[in-house]
Amino acid sequence: MTSEDWKHYPQTWYAITLDNYLKKGNILSGQLGGLAYVVYRDHAGSLHAMDAFCPHMGAHLQSGKVSESGIVCGLHGCTVEPDRPLSSSTHTPCNLKNRAWFCVARFGLIWLHPPVADGVMPPLPFASLPENNLIWTHATRRIHADWRAMICNGFDIAHMKTVHQREVIGEPQFTVLPENALRMDYQTRVLPKGGWSSRVMQKLSGGRIVLSHTCCGSAICVNSQVGAFNTVGIFALLPQNSPDTPPELRHTQAFAAIAVPKTVKWAKLQLYLARCLYLAFLRKDFDVVEKMRMRLDGVNDVGVRAIAAFQATLPEIDGGTSI
Repeated sequence: MTSEDWKHYPQTWYAITLDNYLKKGNILSGQLGGLAYVVYRDHAGSLHAMDAFCPHMGAHLQSGKVSESGIVCGLHGCTVEPDRPLSSSTHTPCNLKNRAWFCVARFGLIWLHPPVADGVMPPLPFASLPENNLIWTHATRRIHADWRAMICNGFDIAHMKTVHQREVIGEPQFTVLPENALRMDYQTRVLPKGGWSSRVMQKLSGGRIVLSHTCCGSAICVNSQVGAFNTVGIFALLPQNSPDTPPELRHTQAFAAIAVPKTVKWAKLQLYLARCLYLAFLRKDFDVVEKMRMRLDGVNDVGVRAIAAFQATLPEIDGGTSI
């Protein structure tokens, strides 16, 4: 297994922004695997996404204006709407169809999936998570690191001791889920001299923490049981560079969505504590993966090998033309 087997832009869901960032009537643009997109929220609040260039003469739709469920192109005033599957027969002189992307709001994040050949929406990320039974808080940060190193870090068993002062109890268990995700279940105990966050975790957990890490493409969902406290953390990563950028020069936009059950006592206080602990944990990880040139050949860590093998099964985005 080498790092080259792990695609830089796998065909999967990507969190692209916080849900409350994209207001009604606003347009957000970007690219995934060489495909340019626009995502916008119509004036009724619904999300839409499609290829970024007007089918008429190729103007970028970022400069257009949202009108009902489409965008009025800024160059000639054509109305462009997403269509799945794309059919040239639906075109009229000023009303055009563009290839649609899949776009949903979940966990306070906006998720985007590139088009697929059959036009059927792929399984949603972490579909079994009861989103509406939880209260959420969010954070985002740009990291000077390859997103793959950050996902790998989330499954790296050996680093738990050196970076986080946690000792893994027994062997982790791995399950490939039907929604094309990999779950790792394991337990840790908190070691002494781990800083304030470890002291808090030690007190809350009695020394043992039960964890489940589920990877869906470029995102990980962490379920933690710390004594009587149950928390959820979703950590989604958006690559910022082309695949030919050297790994140590790459950047990643990281999004965190952290939650606790609505029904627990002092839910808002628990959520604040969970946010502090998760972000303190992540800061340690960010520090060690920054400017990392990831190598996988010869690595024997069971978690690293499992996540690398899983990622190697994901197809790459077809970066063909999006005009």
